[in-house]
Amino acid sequence: MSNIKSLPARSPEQNIVRLVGCTTVGVVGVLFVIGLFMSGLVVNAGHVGVVTTFGKVEGGVLYPGFHLRVPFVNQIHQIDVRVQPHAFKQIDAASYEQQSVKLTGMMNYHLNPARANELYQTVGLDFATKVIDPAFSDYIKEVVPQYKAADILLKRDEIRSHTKEKLAQNLERYGIIVDDVYISDIAFSQEYQQAIEQKQTAQQNVGREDQLLAQKEIQARQKVIDAKGDADASIERAKGEAEANRVRALSVTPELIRYLEATRWDGRLPQVTSGAVPLIDLGQQIPSTDRSSMQAPSSAPAPGAAPQGQR
Repeated sequence: MSNIKSLPARSPEQNIVRLVGCTTVGVVGVLFVIGLFMSGLVVNAGHVGVVTTFGKVEGGVLYPGFHLRVPFVNQIHQIDVRVQPHAFKQIDAASYEQQSVKLTGMMNYHLNPARANELYQTVGLDFATKVIDPAFSDYIKEVVPQYKAADILLKRDEIRSHTKEKLAQNLERYGIIVDDVYISDIAFSQEYQQAIEQKQTAQQNVGREDQLLAQKEIQARQKVIDAKGDADASIERAKGEAEANRVRALSVTPELIRYLEATRWDGRLPQVTSGAVPLIDLGQQIPSTDRSSMQAPSSAPAPGAAPQGQR
């Protein structure tokens, strides 16, 4: 213990310098950490970063991931490059016959990631109202007048296809890629709507009348078929009856007639003839006294009568 030298005591000035040095190192460390966090930025998935230096747009873009920047000098603006929907405002157009047509629609689009910095510099982040809506309105007004009002509803998909093609050509120069265009609603003027409804009502009435006429024609043909069937049935019945009569006629012979007369006679003779002269009723009983007198004379010749040969 006696060999250990005692440390010299520090003066108050040295302690202050030591404290200031430690504090400075700590502050610098904190500032370094803060600066490190402030100089770094994460670009999210589905986005690209556009770098500006004191407001000037730098070339190129930053893709998703962690990136460093100079604090208070560089700023990174994240721009969504995923597919997004955009609803168009109602557009007033005119058909081929100058009928008023109101259309609304929607477009799916996405931005070209490599050209996001160009869009940010030339148009800005409000490109939908500055570029997309006017382009859609112009091309709808260009395409719709090529069709008659009656064909617009029927050729909606064709109008949509032409509009998509022309809109894609226009927006491609800004780095906006059109995925699809939809025509969500088509409306005409009130007068034209009423005319369409009246026409549809008239067509429905004509359709009902055609159906009734067709039903009547079918019923008429059915009656003809039924009448023909009845006539054919009557003919067949007549043929059957004629054949039956023929068979009956062949079966009636004179012997059969005499037999039927004999079996059906009740033993009585007719009381009158066609001249209404009464006949003797042979069925009455003749008295016995009268019978003897009514008997036929004997075949023997009467006395004194000459033989027949001698007359």
